[in-house]
Amino acid sequence: MNLQVMKYFLLVAQERSISKGAAKAHVSQSALSQMIQKFEEDVGLPLLERSNRGVSLTEAGEIVQKYASSIIQKYDQMLENLQSIHHGQHKIHINGTHSMAAYSLPCLLYKLKKAFPQFDYALEARDTEAILRDVREGLVDFGFVDISDRDNDDLKFYPMGRERVVLIAQDSYPVPETITIDDLIRYEMVQCTSNKHACDRLEEELIRVGKDIHSLNVIFNADSLSAVKSSVVKGFGMAFVPYESVKRELYEKSIKMVAVDNLDMDYDIFLVTRPSKNIVQPYQQILKFVLQAGVSIFC
Repeated sequence: MNLQVMKYFLLVAQERSISKGAAKAHVSQSALSQMIQKFEEDVGLPLLERSNRGVSLTEAGEIVQKYASSIIQKYDQMLENLQSIHHGQHKIHINGTHSMAAYSLPCLLYKLKKAFPQFDYALEARDTEAILRDVREGLVDFGFVDISDRDNDDLKFYPMGRERVVLIAQDSYPVPETITIDDLIRYEMVQCTSNKHACDRLEEELIRVGKDIHSLNVIFNADSLSAVKSSVVKGFGMAFVPYESVKRELYEKSIKMVAVDNLDMDYDIFLVTRPSKNIVQPYQQILKFVLQAGVSIFC
């Protein structure tokens, strides 16, 4: 078992196809197929279900995918850190939830580079569970998440403010400026599944008034904020999104905000790191800078 075969396996799992994986890896399909088969022999279990439509992961394949991704990430970061030492330039790794990484955190990196030019910075969008795991394992220096696990001794959470969530519609969409939660279920909706916290908050609010998430007239789900915004602009329905992600569209008046009486969708955001005793001095300076700036450091 070697790292290169793991990378090939992850590529096949991502593409759901050995032929497409081979094309991306620039190897022959037969050679890649043989390597995957040898990999399956090494672990002692089938990792792929093969069919004329492509491949899918078995239960064992899903486990291997999770751990192989972590192993490759750690290996790549080890090489990166070694290169940083060689060149005398350290890199700060920052992860954020998908909405924050796309719209709020780029300003953070810009301000950090101005304040601490001696470092390089890398930003990656991940789901909350992956961010917490990567921070805990030391793969990431700072994470920005929408939950706080106060009982976790391996991590330290710092409140950074609240993420404002708003209901948006096309500027000419036929909806009043203010509606009730009961009214909400009469309108077509586009749901952004990448913002799990917002989905959970909406479900909680619906349950509070005797309804559930299935009461909504959801036309389709999308895991991309860009796809959600594009759908709303085209008049396909309304959607709940982070306010920071639509400031430009609101300014351009391609969309509008719709108020919902007695509906609070906002949620807290947190900076997560390892305990301060495990953070070396230069990183302590960055942590102090971010905490002092607070929510103003975001876009």
